[in-house]
Amino acid sequence: MAISDDYSSPVTVSGFVCRNCSDVDRAKRHIDPADPAAGPFGVNGSHKPAKAAAPANHFSAEARNAERLEALYRARQAAPASPIAAAYAGSAPTPGGSLVSRSA
Repeated sequence: MAISDDYSSPVTVSGFVCRNCSDVDRAKRHIDPADPAAGPFGVNGSHKPAKAAAPANHFSAEARNAERLEALYRARQAAPASPIAAAYAGSAPTPGGSLVSRSA
């Protein structure tokens, strides 16, 4: 019988339903013919919780929301970096090096 031929009715080998000779060969090696990528005894199967679970998201809630992240970035750029910078926020240096108040 050629490998490509199908059995008239499925047979069960090692608990697996087999439809042709290649399925029987896999079942004898404890590989599920329906999911051969799982390997022997299903060690790499997609039924495992680690494979089926959604990938972990290691970013904060703000980082997942692009609009919120943009707002935080703009707020940080607008705020002075230190108390000393905040004290001089209303002043601008002149070409001579002295400070002149912008509010006047």
